[in-house]
Amino acid sequence: MVPCTVLAQPPHWPNADDMTHARQTHPFPPLERLNAQHPRAAPRIQSDQAPLASLDIAAIARQGAALSSQTAVNPSAPHVQIFITLAIPRASLERLVEQASRTGATLVLRGLKAQSLRETLAAVRPLIETHPVAWVIDPEAFARYQVTLAPTFVLTLIEASKDTDQAPCGTTCATPTSFVSVAGDVSLDYALDAIAHQRPTTAPTVTALLKRLRQP
Repeated sequence: MVPCTVLAQPPHWPNADDMTHARQTHPFPPLERLNAQHPRAAPRIQSDQAPLASLDIAAIARQGAALSSQTAVNPSAPHVQIFITLAIPRASLERLVEQASRTGATLVLRGLKAQSLRETLAAVRPLIETHPVAWVIDPEAFARYQVTLAPTFVLTLIEASKDTDQAPCGTTCATPTSFVSVAGDVSLDYALDAIAHQRPTTAPTVTALLKRLRQP
């Protein structure tokens, strides 16, 4: 067998004559011809998801505004926050929503479901549509109260902004004297009883909240 060597051909780069020939052979369409063409219609994309307009964002915003107005009247008043995730079993979420609506507690989410406002609202709406309950998305609150499990029940005792220090959580954290927390998949009344047992000075506040919770 006689070996053969194939030499690579050097690339042919177009010169000025080649480019002139290409422009003459395939001229660019005149502006009048381009303007005479009708614009294409935007494609119609079918989706099996409910349109965002059907989600009552205004009602959710009103709930947040109502909560803000309540806390603005007496910002240092004790208040219950229930830190949740949408991964909590549905029965537990429904129970917490119903109990939060009775006591005025706020449901706190860390962030959006799948980084989507649409998916978050679609998941929350069936839970709260029949209950006047406030809920917020507040990742900083999880750090402020060192929340690592859900659900976690936090009873704030004084205005956190007046009693905070720099803690290892990487943000301004509430001091241990400004709140009491209990974590676990339990009911709100069980959590309140545990809070009162953990810090007896909260007994009057807990008693008032339990009274509202247990009203028929």
